Amino acid sequence: MNNSPPVSPDSRIRFSNIGVDTGGTFTDLVLIDDRGLIRTEKSFSTPEAREKGVFDVLECAARALNTSISDILSRTDIFAHGTTASTNALIQRRGARVGVLFTAGFEDTMAIARGPIGRVGGLPQSQAMDFIHTEPPEPIVPRDMVRGVVERIGSDGEIVTPLNEDALRRSVRELVADGAESIAVCLLWAFRNAEHEERVATICEEVAPGIPISLSHQIAPKMGEFERAVTTVINAYIGPLTQEYIGDLDRGLAADGLANSIQVITSTGGAARAANVGQQAVSIVNSGPVGGLVAARFLGDQLGHEKIITADMGGTSFDVGLIDGNTLEEDPRPFLDQGLPVTLPAVKLITIGAGGGSIAWTDGYRLHVGPQSAGADPGPAAYGRGGADPTVTDALVVCGIVDPDNFFGGAYKLDPSLSERAIMDRIAIPLGLDLPEAAAGILEIVNARMANLIRKVSIESGHDPSGFALYAYGGATGAHCAEFARHLGIGKLILPYAGPVFSALGVAIADIAYSHTRSEPMPLTVDRIEAINANFATLRTSAAADMQAAGIDPAECTFRHRIEMRYRGQMNEVTLDWPSDRLDPGDIDVLRNLFEAYYQKRFGAGTVRAETPLELISFRVEATHATRRPALAARDETAIEQTVPKTRPVYLRDTGYVDADIIDFATLKAGPTYHGPAVIERDTTTIWLPPGATATMDPYGNLAVIPQAAP
Repeated sequence: MNNSPPVSPDSRIRFSNIGVDTGGTFTDLVLIDDRGLIRTEKSFSTPEAREKGVFDVLECAARALNTSISDILSRTDIFAHGTTASTNALIQRRGARVGVLFTAGFEDTMAIARGPIGRVGGLPQSQAMDFIHTEPPEPIVPRDMVRGVVERIGSDGEIVTPLNEDALRRSVRELVADGAESIAVCLLWAFRNAEHEERVATICEEVAPGIPISLSHQIAPKMGEFERAVTTVINAYIGPLTQEYIGDLDRGLAADGLANSIQVITSTGGAARAANVGQQAVSIVNSGPVGGLVAARFLGDQLGHEKIITADMGGTSFDVGLIDGNTLEEDPRPFLDQGLPVTLPAVKLITIGAGGGSIAWTDGYRLHVGPQSAGADPGPAAYGRGGADPTVTDALVVCGIVDPDNFFGGAYKLDPSLSERAIMDRIAIPLGLDLPEAAAGILEIVNARMANLIRKVSIESGHDPSGFALYAYGGATGAHCAEFARHLGIGKLILPYAGPVFSALGVAIADIAYSHTRSEPMPLTVDRIEAINANFATLRTSAAADMQAAGIDPAECTFRHRIEMRYRGQMNEVTLDWPSDRLDPGDIDVLRNLFEAYYQKRFGAGTVRAETPLELISFRVEATHATRRPALAARDETAIEQTVPKTRPVYLRDTGYVDADIIDFATLKAGPTYHGPAVIERDTTTIWLPPGATATMDPYGNLAVIPQAAP
């Protein structure tokens, strides 16, 4: 899987960027050399020894380049990593045993949660509404590992009750005796005055030297008692495991010749240095898919697309993101798992259960697809692993879009008779349909669900999807994207060359970024200008210090200043960029105009309330150091000739069978136009061009598809 010829060890070409993304099934690698050429590799992940999967995929690259891992690493400038280690530890509840210290009287904060948010928040809507069958999530920390600390800071930051240090020492000893491996400290209003939390940390170090400590005023210095507690506790829960894994990997790569410390991608789309991972572990959970948006922004810059919708379809889910200019849309309340909302910057990705393994079913009257999935084991019926439920993949096989003899380049054979039996028994017979019509119905429903999600994500953010380019990537998206793009009226559909490993590409080029936030509610009035500027100055100093600690000169960084604000009396805020590190008295009206322009775009005409005062809730400063991103180079012309034209019948609903051209991806050349109906087969994906659709490859190997207009 590469677009450059083998490189001999003595050519000394440098790899400016290497990105490795470890998923549940595969570990993906992208190498970008100084010429801008991209090489990609895949190998199976090794959950029992995560770092082994990284070295396995490096070994694949070394074999392809006729060299060694140490030679590659010695010629590498940036090694970046996206990992599911933190995500899996959280989902599987395999983190550290955490002891939690709350302000006395608030020990049940995690248990009480925030009403139903603690029970169903973060679940798909269909599950969240099923109150009878939805069980509450397993707690991260049992109640007997929580202690109250006698102290109190008021909302104004003044000390109301002094810290009882003797009682605190007893509590810490008890937690350690009960097996605490990590400590989370979540005191009320600590983000307004950190004196007590800092003293608690000192005492914890005295009582239990070396124990990892997560302080809420450092991890999540924002309003929202429950969300702040969840964020801090999760960091304490997965921090030790994450730090150990990244530290071991960093040392192992260094021993093999890597000169610079590795970078780890976070939920903001930026990257942190390995040494900072322990205090940023919570921001690494679910960050892997964010790499796809970073890659989309990078490729969009190369291709001239400012507004991009991303669509990533895998075996279980379909993820949609939105990019407007240089901004990756943020999620105002990200959930890391059921009942676990966090208060940290995170790129917004919306997910539904629509993947190649999504199960088709019927209630006897209607056909449904998902959200249940056959997963990788037993997988679709065609896998022959005992799965009897019909899936989207089975429908693609029956309709003729996927060749069962050429699945994954022929490395894995599918059994079409099992697909036919599953769809016939579970769908066609119960609904009185013939086999191909039932299969085509499955595809029509899943395509409509994906189109509806894209429409929802874009329109709810105040955007018309027809004004965006759609970047489709992931192993399963190519078989569906032309169909759902035409329903949306999208005329620009891009299937990136690196699409099967697109998140790894984003990981490779992510910028180093550190973000600091602080809540200090105040009205938007002239007399608060000094307080506003003081917040910006403090946060900017903290972000610059992080860069300095990472060995980066703050003078080489860019700083982004943001304000979270709302109408007085509202419960939720919107986030605005402010183009300077300070406000002057004359900027009050400017900021209000910015807020109301955004508000009207986001929520619709007539929603602005000019007579209502505004209040500022939180301030944020982000420091970014740009990672070197070489311009993409054109691929070497390595297309082979397809000497014998091939066709295959493909069944379409309301049309019947059509003869589709079968095109080997390796035969595609830059320039010519390829017409549907056609199936473009690649070793890692299948691309379906419906009748009326056309595709053109650019010099970089990306496919630009013009879908047929919707009827």
